[in-house]
Amino acid sequence: MSLIRRPSPPLPATHYLDNRIFTDPEIFALERSMIFEKVWNFVCHESELPEAGSYRSVEVAGHPLVITRDQDMQLHAIHNACPHRGQRLVRAVRGRSPSLQCFYHLWNFALDGRLRQTMRPQGYEGTSFDRSDHCIPAVRVASIHGLVFVCLDDETESLEDFLGPAAKHFEKTLGSEPMEVFFFHRALFKTNWKLWNDNNSELYHEYMHYLNRNTNLKGTSFFDRQWKMYRNGHNGVAEAEVAYEAGGLGNREAHLLPGTRPNGFSLTNLFPDTVVNCRSTVIRMDRMVPMAPGLTLVEWRGIGVKDEPAEIRAMREQHFTEIWGPCGRNITEDQIAVETQWASMASQAAPYTILAREEGMRPMDDCNLRAYYQEWGRRMGRSAHAPFAPGQAPNAGTMQGGATQGGARPTVPLTATEA
Repeated sequence: MSLIRRPSPPLPATHYLDNRIFTDPEIFALERSMIFEKVWNFVCHESELPEAGSYRSVEVAGHPLVITRDQDMQLHAIHNACPHRGQRLVRAVRGRSPSLQCFYHLWNFALDGRLRQTMRPQGYEGTSFDRSDHCIPAVRVASIHGLVFVCLDDETESLEDFLGPAAKHFEKTLGSEPMEVFFFHRALFKTNWKLWNDNNSELYHEYMHYLNRNTNLKGTSFFDRQWKMYRNGHNGVAEAEVAYEAGGLGNREAHLLPGTRPNGFSLTNLFPDTVVNCRSTVIRMDRMVPMAPGLTLVEWRGIGVKDEPAEIRAMREQHFTEIWGPCGRNITEDQIAVETQWASMASQAAPYTILAREEGMRPMDDCNLRAYYQEWGRRMGRSAHAPFAPGQAPNAGTMQGGATQGGARPTVPLTATEA
């Protein structure tokens, strides 16, 4: 029997995935156009644009963009391409300049994309050329609690409406006082972007991590919480206590971030690809940049209180890097997991993913992944369990709840957990 024709698992359609959604080029291209070009995408923290003239280059759905601050400290997002001959306008990751100048023919642009100057303007005299017709196209940009998002679609709802109550999960921690990115690193992983997102979202794999087995899982309240699912595919889980000392990492009870408790840990996943991991003393944020079906650029940000004393900052840096930094143990273990996972899927050795755990929406329930892939299916117009079968897109307004006799599962409205 061909592996690709292996029978699907004897589970409800919501409880497994066809792994071709992780490997198929057609699916990848559709995700860019139907998801990433339609939603609000997190791109950076406001502290990465600290003063007038600051800029940062990013990529969203294959589109190179530049995020800028003008002289009035207003944010702008423009395409990172000169309209003259298509040259990349900004080549540095970040910097500061009173204007943006293309190195090719030295066309100069204001920080909002308006064309300010061309070299040898007399060459355009007597022609129909008008500077106002050749500005750099802008895209929507907005921020919330210091997090900067862009949206490529003018018809998409506002950022506040898109995030809804999911943003309340990190409102106190990120929005109570000025915060800043103090650590940034990124790496290319040979995996699909959704596999890294799933790895960030599900807590069943805590058993894989040596540190988590000896800290998170020994905390007094890890299993005493429930997932909350929200409209647009976002989800979050409340704060729990982590036994850091049991894992040899020492207690985290001093210099707590706003809204956190000693040795605390909470998690928010924002559709489609952003995680806000709030610990008692440091925040980790992940951003995924899909490059190809089996290639993902992952960005990590360590966030703490702005302009704090050096000894407190050193503590936060240690708390971030010892687990999540480039040499941190967890990131390496996660990389091994998602890269070998994708290799098995690409070879067709693993045609399906199982999302069948049900624990009353507690941390190791797969309910958040099931809800995520229903939202994925709604936006893609096809079901994640049968992506190439016509007419199989899931119901746009529901998620699957707990099991009942005979394998049937009641439909639970998303608004039921939007508390």
